[in-house]
Amino acid sequence: MNKHGGYYGDGNIIDFSININPLGPSERVIESLRSSLDNIDKYPEVDGKRQREAISKKLGISSENVILGNGAIQLIYVFSRCIKFKNISIVQPTFNEYERAFSLSGSNIEYFKTDKDNFNIDLEKLKIHLDEKNIDCLVLCNPNNPTGNFYNNDFLKKLLEILDERNIFLFIDESFVDFLEEKTTIEFIDKYNIFILRSLTKFYAIPGLRLGFGISHKDIIKKMKDNIEPWAVNSLALNVVKDIIDDDLYYYKSLTWLYEERDFLYSGLKRISYLNVYKTYTNFFLCRLKNIEASTLQYLLLEKDIYIRTCEDFVGLDNTYFRIAIKRREENIFILDALKSLDEAGELNG
Repeated sequence: MNKHGGYYGDGNIIDFSININPLGPSERVIESLRSSLDNIDKYPEVDGKRQREAISKKLGISSENVILGNGAIQLIYVFSRCIKFKNISIVQPTFNEYERAFSLSGSNIEYFKTDKDNFNIDLEKLKIHLDEKNIDCLVLCNPNNPTGNFYNNDFLKKLLEILDERNIFLFIDESFVDFLEEKTTIEFIDKYNIFILRSLTKFYAIPGLRLGFGISHKDIIKKMKDNIEPWAVNSLALNVVKDIIDDDLYYYKSLTWLYEERDFLYSGLKRISYLNVYKTYTNFFLCRLKNIEASTLQYLLLEKDIYIRTCEDFVGLDNTYFRIAIKRREENIFILDALKSLDEAGELNG
């Protein structure tokens, strides 16, 4: 099993390693869960037909273009085992479950490593890589975990044209796209070979429920539905779908929080002398230490009841990188104060 964020020890620890909306589930979701308990003795819909229809209506597409999953991660594995590709290229550094899923399905894995200065894709270099490695599927996380990069639709259209010329499929993970108000690749599903992965657990703060969905051509979705396990999504998760997608008040409240706290935390991190912080489009920051290993900082912060995600397991990163989530103001102040105290003590400057 791959390494993931999440602290499982003392309950008093403030966990900055998980990228979940700190506002928690909305009141509508909580009430829906309470009422759903009355029907816990009944089976859920096999494939969530009503929920797929609600999602497709919200997105302006057909329900035949949508598949539900027990978290977005289940759909990575379902896609990889039923849509077979010989040579996969993964844009790195990124989420490590893509490699595991496609490897288990027998695909050969190649890496396209982005520039360490800004982690952006150089399309000319990508063309050479695709041709040399004879790639038939490209995997891209957008916005990307752990770098926070985001490619808009103008860039993605250029990318899709390059892939289309070479008959290459695009698997794009948009699990963090709700954290920014930008167009997504949904407009491209009828013209290009593309599968779009979406998560409902991160922005809407329901990771314990496990809920995600995928969007693609009808034939791709049908093949996945034929290969996914029945009752993949439980009734509690299914019953909150409409409450999630229709709750505009929660959506804009969350964006207001994010925009304010992202600027606040970024400004504070920029003032810490022993690290560099990368700009982000989402709800976490990637940072790099100048003179020490991230595991050392993790240990020192844990003594101050703070847990961070070290990033040495991401391809293209090393043991000087770490990631922290954006939280509520009081928690963001808490970690900044802890980092500043280490800065003032001078013990992290080498």
